[in-house]
Amino acid sequence: MASETSPVLFQVRSPEGGLSALPGGDVRETWPLVHALAATLNDPNPLPTLAEVLGTHLGVGACLLLCHYPSSNHLIYTCWHRDEEPTSQYLGPAEAGSATDWQRRVVLGLIQQTIEQTMTGVRPRWQKGLAALLRDEDGPPAWLRTVTACTAIAVDGSGLQGAILLLGSGATAVDPGVQANLASLGAIAFHQHYLQGQAVRQTEQLRYLNYLKEDFLSTLNHELRTPLTSMMLAIRMLRRPDLTPERAAMYLDILEQQCSREINLVNDLLMLQTLESKAASTHRQPTDLGQLLIDLAEQVRENLQQAQLTLDVQRPSSPVVLSTDLQQLTKVLRELLDNACKYSAPATTVTLSLAASPAPGRGIVLQVTNWGMAIEAADLPHVFDKFRRGHSATREGIAGTGTGLALVRGLVEQLGGTITVSSQPSDASQLWQTCFTLEFKPHGEVTPGE
Repeated sequence: MASETSPVLFQVRSPEGGLSALPGGDVRETWPLVHALAATLNDPNPLPTLAEVLGTHLGVGACLLLCHYPSSNHLIYTCWHRDEEPTSQYLGPAEAGSATDWQRRVVLGLIQQTIEQTMTGVRPRWQKGLAALLRDEDGPPAWLRTVTACTAIAVDGSGLQGAILLLGSGATAVDPGVQANLASLGAIAFHQHYLQGQAVRQTEQLRYLNYLKEDFLSTLNHELRTPLTSMMLAIRMLRRPDLTPERAAMYLDILEQQCSREINLVNDLLMLQTLESKAASTHRQPTDLGQLLIDLAEQVRENLQQAQLTLDVQRPSSPVVLSTDLQQLTKVLRELLDNACKYSAPATTVTLSLAASPAPGRGIVLQVTNWGMAIEAADLPHVFDKFRRGHSATREGIAGTGTGLALVRGLVEQLGGTITVSSQPSDASQLWQTCFTLEFKPHGEVTPGE
């Protein structure tokens, strides 16, 4: 970091137009300034260093660096003022009306005003904006009340727009040549900061992908070996000469069950790959969703009973018809019901519901709800990620490969619908309610190939 006693590196012009030395009496050339500021770009995080060097050597009370990256719609602002370390803050896309959204609007407004000042000479209205941007629970910082003047320098680089704001108790007009150099160095620093951020994000993503790969290979190894081991043992037992017909039938059932398990796993992996390659096709036909739910209930009722679960099917009295691919939608609902069976607490109810909104264009809603362990907040955004399994599933040793819900999302999107998930605690017990919600357009609005 720069020191308060650092030598003066450049000159500025007073408002009257004469050369004015910075505190200490030195008057230096512009190029030493450029080299000194360029040296800050060697810092892994150049923006705080750049802000402090600018503020310290220009003798201003505070320095703000503001930047907008349109490609990612991210904003960053760095603030330095005397006697405190500089700080930087990212402002990503935010919900309308939120505090972050308001800060984003302020930063964008200040950048736009600075650019317009460069083009038209109109002074930016910075006081109100800075008070809103820098305020905390106690209001705007106390030092901001001593600021009476702002020198704004526009930064326009490839793929970004920004501003350098020099704040003080008196006007400080920087020489136009120095301003141009500062704007160029600012653009380089902002671009370097963006590239460094990208490198960090890519490194984190690579680390995450490696984790997923190792976790998937470990899970797949278990899911493949367990059925194969059972089949091998069953084959060995079938070779015994003293085997009774009853036990032979039992081992044949084991072989069939485990073979079906392997086939289903391979089919899911192949279907997931087909969906990702956009090669999957749909065969839509008018489908009575109420009847589909009844048929599904009969198919899965025995499995749920074995897990000590009750299935509750809720559907309207009148038919609800959707133009869809019956086989793919059945696969989706079966996967969701199997998932509910895995994660439900014993002696609870799994609900399969259907509703058609009377409002025009609101569509058809299918929900699968169960009561059991929570989906942890860190896992919730990644529920539908391929090969991603929740920490609770791994901790509890629940079987699975992390392909089921990824396949569900792919199939739902293929059918022109959307799927969301929520996990909320119960007021009456320690169980959590997990609800998967599927929404489809009304009959007649979904067309083949959508």
